Amino acid sequence: MSFVKSISSSTKNLQRKVGSELTILLAYILIILAFSILSPHFFSMDNFLNIGIYSAVTGITATTTTLALVAGCIDISVGGTMALTGMVASLMLKAGYSTFSSVLVAFILGTVCGAINGLAVSKGKINPMITTLATMSIFRGIAYLSNNGISIVVTNESFKWLGRGYVGFIPFLVLVMLLCFVLAWYLAKYTAFGRKVYATGSNMRASYLSGINTDNVVFTVYLLNGMLAGISGILMAAQTGAGLPTAGTGYEMTIISACILGGTSLNGGKGSLWGSLIGVLMLTTISNGLTMLEVQTFWQQIIKGCILLAAVFIDVLRSGVYKKA
Repeated sequence: MSFVKSISSSTKNLQRKVGSELTILLAYILIILAFSILSPHFFSMDNFLNIGIYSAVTGITATTTTLALVAGCIDISVGGTMALTGMVASLMLKAGYSTFSSVLVAFILGTVCGAINGLAVSKGKINPMITTLATMSIFRGIAYLSNNGISIVVTNESFKWLGRGYVGFIPFLVLVMLLCFVLAWYLAKYTAFGRKVYATGSNMRASYLSGINTDNVVFTVYLLNGMLAGISGILMAAQTGAGLPTAGTGYEMTIISACILGGTSLNGGKGSLWGSLIGVLMLTTISNGLTMLEVQTFWQQIIKGCILLAAVFIDVLRSGVYKKA
């Protein structure tokens, strides 16, 4: 009897998850149709490739941000990590180091940034929001100090290829983003660690009492998020052809908005990686479409803020807070 109930519960959860992903996909299709009608230049292969390219940097980090949110954590330091890793890679290239060495050191630095967050939250028991707010300022401050607040132009062509190159007709950036999503999806769905992430976010105390090392889960999701934020920062520097201390400013909110739009809960325990991917593409498409319609930048900021507010409200509705009240 209990087995039948378990199967029934799993089926309902699957239907709810698939329904959420289909809803966000339908909304995305409607947005594409709307911009296609409003702008004659929107619906083209070149423009869709541009959307993919400009989605890639945020999309890469959105994979592990989804896992962090599912585990009941939040990380708003990713923008600072992007700036720091991009600056370090650019400084090393300027000093004459190879592309491989520069990328490797910057990648390790991003991982260290994630480890710092993970240790502070899991072992130090510091509030995740306060921790990552502090490290966001620290990482960006170091990025400014690294070259006295001056951007660094990158002339290394092999490095710039990472952000501008194509494999066949597909941008390398897009391939990296898709690879990250596939790997994160496999990790979440088919590994013991993935199941522990969902369990920890659903009920951390119950998970701990059942034998799950919740501190290790929290540390690992922050480590992974720092790692992919580091990759995003490297690719952003390669894409722009410069290390910028301002790189990644505001990206943390865009990434979290995309995850929430895709069905990930701020309360933990629920999240869809493919939903987050659609959320990233949706936000980039909206920015792209509004730019094509010549909507002024400050109006775009207002619209993005409204989308974030709507995303949080949708998350509240999903959590059933009003029903409980």
